[in-house]
Amino acid sequence: MKMKKHVKSWRHFLMIKSSIGTFFFFLTFHVVSSQEVHEEFIQPNGVQLHYLDFGGSGLPLIFLQSFHDDASEWHSGEMAGITQQFVSDHWVLALTRRGWGKSDHTEWGYDVATQSEDLLGFMDGLGIEKAVLIGRIPGNQDMIWIAEHYPDRIAAIVMIGNPLVGLNSSESEIRTYETELLAMSWDLGERAAPMRGPRNSWRPHFIADSNARIDIHTLRFLSDMDVESQPGGRNVFYLDRTIKQVSAPDFKPWNERVAQAAGYFRELGKDSSRQEFIRNYLIEHDTGPKLRTGLERAFGNYLKTVWEPEPPGNVDFDTFWEETYAPFFVREIKVFLKQSLD
Repeated sequence: MKMKKHVKSWRHFLMIKSSIGTFFFFLTFHVVSSQEVHEEFIQPNGVQLHYLDFGGSGLPLIFLQSFHDDASEWHSGEMAGITQQFVSDHWVLALTRRGWGKSDHTEWGYDVATQSEDLLGFMDGLGIEKAVLIGRIPGNQDMIWIAEHYPDRIAAIVMIGNPLVGLNSSESEIRTYETELLAMSWDLGERAAPMRGPRNSWRPHFIADSNARIDIHTLRFLSDMDVESQPGGRNVFYLDRTIKQVSAPDFKPWNERVAQAAGYFRELGKDSSRQEFIRNYLIEHDTGPKLRTGLERAFGNYLKTVWEPEPPGNVDFDTFWEETYAPFFVREIKVFLKQSLD
């Protein structure tokens, strides 16, 4: 869904009073954030990819772009101020996936396997044999794909949240629902469904193969307030939220394709029988429990889970991000990397 920086539906935070650790974070933040960031391009596999080079030396650390913006989300966007905190120990990079920002907008190649190969080609082009990978959805999908196919290319993984497995349904009603939901996602217009839809077919090996193992040190950030544990998980959450969103009197579509999708969801909101069919399908075909069980079994003792602090009400997000969550995020990653890489 379209999201502004101060409204973060994907995370929930807790305001924590300033501490000595926070003080030193700010001290280093103001120093490293002034460092020069280089905007670069590389063309692996015939596709030009945009990336940011934050400098530093040592084991490369690559931040993977989410489903919106570009590589700058880790520098000046939603996750601002994170990347620069690691340049003292790592060569820090952030990649823009194909189809977004200044990377090539191709007519194909938006499935998990191809975009994971893009990442490997990016690493090859820069002479990177192994790297620490950090990402959110869809970065989590790409990291797991590489971990299952080319584990020797990954030194460690940091996942913000669990990966998401799409429905990829053959039911016409569900496919229409999925397409219109994708069209509501960010500012992609007509390209939203063709760019995001191919990822719905991805299934990690460990869901079906109980013997699959991934021996890579992995840090996972989870929130107690995530909707995954509810019946139908994220899929039902998005169904209810989108109907409510488009029905609000102040809702304004941000492009023509979103306006079309909003019309679909407004009509769906008036049809209780269709809603019930979709809801029941989403609950019955929820892959979330199998994915989480399979992930924890596959990674075993290599998986470390950190629970994010919960937020109070009426908190200014920008203040909270700078004073609390960013230092928490950086501190946990640094501790994890020191423990897993030493």
